[in-house]
This record gives sequence, structure tokens and C-alpha cells, in this order.
Amino acid sequence: MRVYEWGPADGDKVLFVHGDATPCLVFSKIAQGLVDAGYRVISLGTRIQRYAAPLPARRSSLATQILLAVGSSPLSWMGNGNLFSIVAFSLGGPISLAFAGTFPLSVRSLVLLGPAGLIRTLPDGYEDHIIHNPELAPSDEALREKVRQILGVAVSGPALKMQADQRQEVPPPAGPARVEKTFDMGAVLQWQFDHHQGHVHSFQSTARYGSLQKGEHIWKKVCDIISARTRPDAPLHGSKLLVFFGQDDDVVVGKETSEEISHLLPPDHLQVEYLPGGHGFPYPNSESITRTILSFWGSRSSLL
Repeated sequence: MRVYEWGPADGDKVLFVHGDATPCLVFSKIAQGLVDAGYRVISLGTRIQRYAAPLPARRSSLATQILLAVGSSPLSWMGNGNLFSIVAFSLGGPISLAFAGTFPLSVRSLVLLGPAGLIRTLPDGYEDHIIHNPELAPSDEALREKVRQILGVAVSGPALKMQADQRQEVPPPAGPARVEKTFDMGAVLQWQFDHHQGHVHSFQSTARYGSLQKGEHIWKKVCDIISARTRPDAPLHGSKLLVFFGQDDDVVVGKETSEEISHLLPPDHLQVEYLPGGHGFPYPNSESITRTILSFWGSRSSLL
């Protein structure tokens, strides 16, 4: 896993948790926007995207990475009254909900972007027998091809212009540079498919074991806190959940998922926003999302 942390040391803390296919770069502009507004942020690159062994990507093991991430900080993120907010995308949604349900005294606010966990119909390929029984795949290449089809990437992308033995340690700069670059997220997905060792097996494991569906129990535990049914000692008690959806998202369908959330959360405790695009909507809508988050947290602070 990778942990990127920057922003003023005395700022309110925010953790970003990505999904099963798109890496933490999806949050780069949102995170920088929050840093510019005075927040301290961690953007977590989980083992889903990195050099993971083909182990079951169970929700508990992924949620544990949040503990490891905040524990790596030179600052205190948990305990002694320390709180942080979470902004999560796709599979990062149920991972973050599982964490918040386990450590309700540590989470100040939740913002979910196209969250999984309540999906009614899985995307094409996710229920293929090779994904759920990789030992039956005729070869590693057959499994790789199935994952490639699900991700929608090419058979092979451009060659990586760096040799492994050319890598070297470089001292970190005095402070991180502003995130100004615009990324081609399709090219990023292609690059990690081509070059991240273990990515294919890790994605397959996540698709097999991840909490993409039937996660009502995960959602309900936190929704009960937000709607003030339980845990009056928790910062989320009586608060509000902010959820974004892509208008044309065919992976996490906004209308369906918002209906499922409404069964768990009263309307006064839920704010739903729709933005242009499919499941990859967060990155191209970064500025709008950042403004809405800042407004949401500002209005929430005025109620405390």
C-alpha cells in the first residue's frame, strides 16, 4: 500500500479511499482543493491497485489498511479526541462504512462517491465463473483476459519507459507541490494493468470477495448512527451523509442505490448529488465535488 499525506498540520483531517479499479489519483484534485482550504489529507493507495498477492480481498482486511494508513502519519489521527472525515469512491464506500461502524468515535463525516455495497445488478463479467473460481481458469492468461475485459483496457499499452534498476531513492521535498496535472484516467488504468505485479489477481479477488452487493448490514450500522438511532457518543450521531452519483453510471446506478439508502436513512439525514458522467465521474467533476464538500462541511459545522 501507499500513503500520501500533505496539508497544514493543524488542519481538520480527511482520508481518501479509492475503489477496486481506479487508483487514488482519482482524488488528486479534490484532495488538493481541500488542502488549499486548510485541511490535512491522506490519500490511500490500497493493495487492490499495488503489488498484492492473490489473497481474499475481504472487507476486514481492506478496512484494516485505514488503520495502517493513519498510523503511519507523524500526526495523531485517532484517539484522545482526534477525528477525521472520509471521502470514499466505489468499493471504498463499504470499506469506509465498515471502518466507521467499527471505530465510530473516530469518524467525523462521511462523503461517498458512487458507493458500492447496495448494487442490485453487478456489471458485466463480475459474476463470470473464472472470477469466482480462478482455479478453474485454463491459464493465467485466460484470467488476465477476463479481468482485461471487465476493466475495458487494451491487451497491452505503451512500454514503460523506466527500467527497474534505474530506480533510486530521492529525498522528499520540503513540502509537496500543488497538484496541477490533469491525468488521463484511461491511460492510468491501462498502465496499472500492464505494469502492477499482482494487479490482475488482486482485482479478481476483490471482485469475488468485495462487498459490492448485499451490504445492507454494513450500511445499516452507520446509518443508524447518522440518523441518531444509536451511539449518541459518536461524532456521526444525528449528522448527515453526502452521496454523489454519476448521471450515466451503469455500475453503481444512482436511482437504485439512492432508493436502497433511503430505506436505511431518513431524508433529513441524506444529501444526494448527481453529476455528469458514468462511474468515472469523480475526476472530471473534481471542482464541483470539492465545492459541494466544503459547503456541506461548512453547513454541518454551523449545526454543531
